[in-house]
Amino acid sequence: MDGTADPGRLFSDAELAKRLAPSETFGKGVKGGRVHLGEFNTEPGLRGLDWDECELDEDAEPFSGYMRELVSYRGASAQQTATKWTKPEDKREPGEGPEMEVTQSLVSMPAKDARRYLELQRNIYSYCAEVTYDTDAGIAVDHNEVERLEGVGDGALLESTAVTGDDGIESEYDSPKHYTVEVRVGGVILSVGSHPDKDKVIAWAALLARGVGKDLYGTA
Repeated sequence: MDGTADPGRLFSDAELAKRLAPSETFGKGVKGGRVHLGEFNTEPGLRGLDWDECELDEDAEPFSGYMRELVSYRGASAQQTATKWTKPEDKREPGEGPEMEVTQSLVSMPAKDARRYLELQRNIYSYCAEVTYDTDAGIAVDHNEVERLEGVGDGALLESTAVTGDDGIESEYDSPKHYTVEVRVGGVILSVGSHPDKDKVIAWAALLARGVGKDLYGTA
């Protein structure tokens, strides 16, 4: 949308909600949950990763500076988490999670802010490549990776996180790599993840990006 759409155009919570992908997009038997409107950056500490434990390097730009700027952004938003359960609710064990879970979100802001916001996400993932923190079962380490993703929207990032025990020691918190894609289309930031199938996450993000371009910006 760069160069073809009004860079200052904004969309409402309700407009964004209509452009979320139907839950069946993510697979057979996947059910969409409640759509959350207008909650972008209202609780900036809840970012899904333990960024507060990111160790600082005296020679690097302060992590706190990235975070202060990142959480300062505001915009209309819509978010929904879709899940697939293998068992009905009355037959699940306590604490048993779903077979599959994927969260999608759309945020609207001026294009210049959206561009910077995406760059800040890249800075944080790059800076916090390994984050160590304490759990009830011992030390755990988040391994974060980020790379630019070409051919999706005006700009896109492929982010991933895996969890291991400290020094490779097996931990009950170990998890395989899960992927999230964040895409900028004009002044809309869309996010899909996290999920262990990289190709699916990229495909879902491309589908959302196409819908944003067509339905919000009116492209063919």
